[in-house]
Amino acid sequence: MPPVFTLRAVGCVLAIAALATDVLAQQSSNLGFETHAANGRPVGWGVSGNGFEATVDSVAPLAGRFSLRIRWVDSVPYPGTSRKYANAGQIFPVATAAGRKLHLTGYIRTENIHIGFAGFWMRVDGPGRKILAFDNMEQRGPHGTTPWTRYEIELPVDSGAVGVFFGPIRSGDGTAWYDSLALEVVGDPMPRSATAFKPEPRPSEDMTRLLTDADLALPSDSVVVPEDPDYTAWVKSNAHPIRSLGATDFSDLRFFAPLLANKRIVQLGESGHGVAEFSMAKVRLIKYLHEELGYDVIAFESSMYECDRAQKNVAVYAADELMRACIFGVWHTAEALPLFDYIKQTQSTRRPLVLAGFDEQISTSTVGARPGVFRSLVATFDSSYAKRVYATDSAFLANRNAGYASSNQARLVAFYDSLATFLRTNSRTIEAAHRDDPNIAVIARQAAVSMTVYVRQLAAGQSFGGTEIRDLGMANNLDVLLNEVYPAKKVIVWAHNFHIQHRENTRNAGDTANRSPRTMGTWVAERHRRELYTIGLFMYRGSATRNNRQPYPIAQSRSGSLESILHRAPWRYSFVDFSQARRERGSDWMWKSITGLSWGTEPNSFVPRDEFDGVLFIDTVHVPNYQ
Repeated sequence: MPPVFTLRAVGCVLAIAALATDVLAQQSSNLGFETHAANGRPVGWGVSGNGFEATVDSVAPLAGRFSLRIRWVDSVPYPGTSRKYANAGQIFPVATAAGRKLHLTGYIRTENIHIGFAGFWMRVDGPGRKILAFDNMEQRGPHGTTPWTRYEIELPVDSGAVGVFFGPIRSGDGTAWYDSLALEVVGDPMPRSATAFKPEPRPSEDMTRLLTDADLALPSDSVVVPEDPDYTAWVKSNAHPIRSLGATDFSDLRFFAPLLANKRIVQLGESGHGVAEFSMAKVRLIKYLHEELGYDVIAFESSMYECDRAQKNVAVYAADELMRACIFGVWHTAEALPLFDYIKQTQSTRRPLVLAGFDEQISTSTVGARPGVFRSLVATFDSSYAKRVYATDSAFLANRNAGYASSNQARLVAFYDSLATFLRTNSRTIEAAHRDDPNIAVIARQAAVSMTVYVRQLAAGQSFGGTEIRDLGMANNLDVLLNEVYPAKKVIVWAHNFHIQHRENTRNAGDTANRSPRTMGTWVAERHRRELYTIGLFMYRGSATRNNRQPYPIAQSRSGSLESILHRAPWRYSFVDFSQARRERGSDWMWKSITGLSWGTEPNSFVPRDEFDGVLFIDTVHVPNYQ
């Protein structure tokens, strides 16, 4: 029987849906739990929970070889007054069922459930994650000890729905098994009740000049959220105004110079990818860092290999081609495009800004040329091996999904690990033969290393382990950029807040069942803390888009949250430094666990000063203009 894994704390079934909405495309699959990773996790399913253990189980399945087993394994009895859940989830393609009903059936058997229930769940979301329909069988799910029994859920899927999620769910003690799920679209078309969210357009603004205090004044609040008066006074006294998102006059940014003295790495985050103002602010800040503080590499949360190839072709690519040859589509926007114009313009100067990436994932279609590059590098030494390298890498690129990675994990990891060793062993000869392509041996080697990471990440799926696999891979790739490819250069990192935050005092660090995943920034901080400055970007109100380009409204912040506190600065764009702040009554929130919103919607608790060195705050945001 495959090994089991323990689910980490999330607290409720809604976490699966929150995670799932950031997946660009996913079809319902593996509904009988027949395909699983080496750790026992069913392929294609996101899982979460607290105190439960989940695995595929080969003992007495209803059909096929396996069923999914979820059981309570905490060392203490199940708390009867504290609702704890475990669940698995998938996305159902909403367009398939929009305007009709979705019928879910499946089989459950149980053993010794004295508290709680077993069941299936289904949720239909409207714009802004408004729940249009939800059922988790809480009042009718089986308990006690029961044989395989068929259960069903049927919900209307409004024609204005933006997401449908489903799967098994558990609360309470004992054990439950799940098998043979099926979904069917039924019924006649229904009237539309949910209306699509329509974001406000970004108002015009003079991007060439620095704005006055009057220009930067905050719009009035439709909802008044009270805040600690000492926090308000401190922020008003200590926040720096950012007077433009586009001006080439950088005088309002020069307060950064002493903060970044002796800092080789500046990390620029973002609480969501689909925010026009985040990209605009980061592009301007990157220009300032390059022109006045000597940062000459911009490294994206995108493929290390593909961004290096894009940089090698910077002279022949137009700015939009350069953008598409390197970074993920979430940043293919009119707001990010000026950075690539700027990169091209600097190539003829004494200090060009160099484009790079550090992700182990594949970010663009240009990766299709990689098997041929691998083959040409290897062919000088071994033509037979070169053919095998080309065939294996081509096959993986054509089948890079969780099922293929899981089924071929050991073979693919061994292949790419051997290729990396081969390229490392022969690096001097490769570099000598390709003097017109500096660092090709290092980049090719690290591309192979990245694929060992990517295969393991795909096999682990959307899980705690998959997150840590990716983030450690990104941290290691960033080290290769810092130590081997650009050892004498200062580097700017562009990524999501989640990846760059560093948790120096992570709570429950030894509790693997309840701690958060280690992020890339955690490893970067451990290795480079003295030369690192990390900037989080957060927002207060407005609208943004998810990775699927679906617009949504930013959630209202609560009193005492990071957004509510920073909103007290009297400007639309502002910056607050944490690194030099003294702890006093008005600033002690930096040292406390408070809430901040990831994606502007998902509350996360963290100690601000532990995870960021400062925050660039945009009060009102808008959706980007995709290219």
